[in-house]
Amino acid sequence: MIKLTTKIITIASLTVGLGFYSIPKNSFSLPSPEIKSTKVQNNTIPVALPYDATVKLKTGSTMSGKIIGFEQQQSMITLQRSRQSKKISMADINKVEFGGEVKFIHSGEVIIRGEDDDFDPNTRQIWQEPLNHFKITNAQDGKAEVILSNLSKGKLRGVVAVSQTNTYVVDELSFDNNNNQINLNVIPYSE
Repeated sequence: MIKLTTKIITIASLTVGLGFYSIPKNSFSLPSPEIKSTKVQNNTIPVALPYDATVKLKTGSTMSGKIIGFEQQQSMITLQRSRQSKKISMADINKVEFGGEVKFIHSGEVIIRGEDDDFDPNTRQIWQEPLNHFKITNAQDGKAEVILSNLSKGKLRGVVAVSQTNTYVVDELSFDNNNNQINLNVIPYSE
């Protein structure tokens, strides 16, 4: 009985003692349920690619379809039209212009660019990044992402803030093959 009483007193002492222990303010914190998750991680900005792409070649001819592939290593894009696909060398491309519809989802609702002009043309931006900073994440849904490394911290904060309530849609892209760069002309559309 004495051993049991001693154990109870010891446990009670430890419990009361722990109640006075304070955790240093900066040692760790628990996630707050009020904090919203952001779309941006490691300067990676999601972008949308419209379904209709017009590839303007340096020869003056054009091709149209949907961009379904981007192969940075081989410097090729893949364009699909009527279930047939064609690879095009980036060195042969003057620029790619996008038009038509782009779909993105907001609050479970599909929103289609082209149904209204819910953007300010003065918000158009040009991002120039290394080719390996751009990748298509879901060709069927027109989803891609860009790692932004050439913007100042202030401009990057602005882009991140805008991306919380808007979707950046690629309006035009071109390639600088000498410097292994991609130029993206983007417009933020309100979701």
